[in-house]
Amino acid sequence: MLSLAQMLLDAKADLPTQLGSAALRMVDANVLRHSLFSARMTNADAVQGIRTAVARILSSVVPSGPAVPGPDEPKAPTSRTTDTLADARLKLKRLGEALKYDPAAGGFPGQQYKSTEAEPGSIRDLYSRERMDLQVKTITAQAQGAAKNIWGNEPDALEQYPAWELIRVEARELPRGLIKKGKGVIETVPEDSWDEQGGRWEAACKEAGDTEALKIWQETERMVARKDSGVWAALGAGAGGHDDALGNSYEPYAFNSGMGRVELSAKEFSDLGGDPDNVGQSGTDFGPSEVKVSKDRFDPDILAALKKGLNSGDLKFRVKVEVSK
Repeated sequence: MLSLAQMLLDAKADLPTQLGSAALRMVDANVLRHSLFSARMTNADAVQGIRTAVARILSSVVPSGPAVPGPDEPKAPTSRTTDTLADARLKLKRLGEALKYDPAAGGFPGQQYKSTEAEPGSIRDLYSRERMDLQVKTITAQAQGAAKNIWGNEPDALEQYPAWELIRVEARELPRGLIKKGKGVIETVPEDSWDEQGGRWEAACKEAGDTEALKIWQETERMVARKDSGVWAALGAGAGGHDDALGNSYEPYAFNSGMGRVELSAKEFSDLGGDPDNVGQSGTDFGPSEVKVSKDRFDPDILAALKKGLNSGDLKFRVKVEVSK
């Protein structure tokens, strides 16, 4: 069974390219949103390798034993069908070797250019650890962020959870807004931060003309806005002049940022001074516009375990699907 994130990944077309990051920023964001690519990755098999690696990370974990054990029975074991980042890295490294990639020579045999030459082990080396991690983590997060955007814009979701809040979801040694200027010396760059005065959030609020979100941030220091606010697109477009933005209205908004969104209930949003009424849809503009899930596509053991968890209170979440007969 494919997850929504996998469907969105499948909706992208492979795009081998000789272009570097700076040149890719000049390409229309809609083209990039519909494409799976990596800067200076000219080989189609290499691009397909990234697709496969990400798909394996996004795939499901399937129980391999009794889904609802008795009180004295051990929990059901699982047979892991997903790959970890380490698995993906190893497989991509082997693919690079099979394709005879040589960063110093300019890339793949028959596709070697001066512009694609790279120091082995550097971020420009397509199969360095840093580059592979960045590629896989970014594309995985984009598929997951797009899926969250679709679920979050369902009518019932908009009514109950009309706003997003931008928060830090992964720690960073040097988050945006801090740079190292020498041994033991850290300098602040407020305009590059997410939540400082003059930073990315403030710039996005002003560019989108969202006075409500700006007021909430100024009074509470929380980065909150309606789901239909232009703030989210402004963040992805690099409001404030940032060239590391990824061009989407959903996370990740910038490479390796560690920032993500959570839904905010109508009551909490209202308590913060927001207007939770009549929030419009702002869905993802590629992939399936609606998702129908047939009953017979669910493993009955998974459904039984899910029901038990919900009844016991061990699992708590909100999700809506349309069940077709």
